Amino acid sequence: MLTPQDIREIKDWTQLLGLFAVLLGLWKGVYELWVGRKQREKELVWKQINTAKELLNDIHTHDLAKNAVHMLDWCDGQAVYQISTETRLSIAYKEVLEALQMNGMPPQSDSDVYVRDCFDWFFYRVDRIEHYINRGLIDFQDVKSVFQPYAREIEKHKPIFEEFLAFHEYRLAEQFFDRYKCHGSESTRTPSDAPSATRAAAGA
Repeated sequence: MLTPQDIREIKDWTQLLGLFAVLLGLWKGVYELWVGRKQREKELVWKQINTAKELLNDIHTHDLAKNAVHMLDWCDGQAVYQISTETRLSIAYKEVLEALQMNGMPPQSDSDVYVRDCFDWFFYRVDRIEHYINRGLIDFQDVKSVFQPYAREIEKHKPIFEEFLAFHEYRLAEQFFDRYKCHGSESTRTPSDAPSATRAAAGA
């Protein structure tokens, strides 16, 4: 037969077990929230990476934007471009820089029109990339290395590119390339000895 003391001890144990169950439930709830948050963070990172990849692919599949990249890659020489169905032209980088300076002026040749169109579409896409970074949809680190050689080349002819960007009102594109001043250069290699975005894409 249970004594009053036994009953009190049973009640005490029951209360302790109840408290333990509550604490265990709280710990489980907190743990599940932590796991869920980590999973969402991981999913967000993957979404950002995939979005960045899609934006880069868009540049390298657009007929004009990808050739602006090609011109920056071949800044030490010249290359042949199919500027229309009937016309192929050899364009030197010196001609590229000259064409980019014709802001508000009538182009002097078909190659001038072509060069300006290529860089217009290229910087339009860079402008959108900076917009996505500002909105937190992608991370700068996911595109930084791809544009590193181009940021370096644009910096060499900063007045020309700044005037072109200002003329087309691509303020976000200008902000994007300004990021490289803040983050510094990771490499001193030139486009000729470093794998460029165009060459990397071609080898992918």
